[in-house]
Amino acid sequence: MEILFASPHHASPPPAAAPGDCAACPLARVCRAIRDEDALPAAPAFRARRPIRQGEAIYRAGDALQNLYRLRSGSVKVRSTNPSGLEQITAFPVAGALLGLDAIETGTHTSDAIALEDSLVCVLPFSELMGNCRQDFTAAQLFNRLIARDINECRHLLLALGCMTAEERMADFLMGISEQMAANGYSPREFVLKMTREDIANHLGMKVETVCRVFARLQVAKLVNVRRRRLEIRNIDALRKMSRG
Repeated sequence: MEILFASPHHASPPPAAAPGDCAACPLARVCRAIRDEDALPAAPAFRARRPIRQGEAIYRAGDALQNLYRLRSGSVKVRSTNPSGLEQITAFPVAGALLGLDAIETGTHTSDAIALEDSLVCVLPFSELMGNCRQDFTAAQLFNRLIARDINECRHLLLALGCMTAEERMADFLMGISEQMAANGYSPREFVLKMTREDIANHLGMKVETVCRVFARLQVAKLVNVRRRRLEIRNIDALRKMSRG
């Protein structure tokens, strides 16, 4: 079994000033409280960016809530651990995701966000975001939708874990990645799995051996073609139908 990343211990580079492309960001309204629907401020204050190396944590459970983070590039795994040490990977966010919402309830993060590859995040001070939302009702609505999306994704995972077979869970997981790739302008049929088989097994509530057997069965059925971490969806309609259970 291949290991996707090591665990570097060196410090991250300091935050870098973002270039002038914030106008294209769908979170610009929340980030900077843009009041005019059709125009951006003449001199926007661009957000700091933070490079995250493969295997590095953006935040860890127990850290105080100071910032939220928009994942600009790369991919992440979000991992929760209970007091007995049991771990569950709850999500694999990709570019465009808003990270850190788990800390809003108590002011402390309850999960770890670990980079699966070299990534880049925008650092969004939480107090500023809340101030923007108080001044701009449209920004507040957008922020509430982002929180609701996060809740719905967790509910979807619970449904998959509780009601789907191993094949259905895997099909649902792969279709989710396919849809994320399409939303970011990439091929929905051919992509590289950034996470390890162990991570997939943890996320889907399976053993690693089961993950490998399910991949093999899907390949024999000519639904997918898997070569190490490279995956091709050969019959996307059949895989989508299977994912619905």
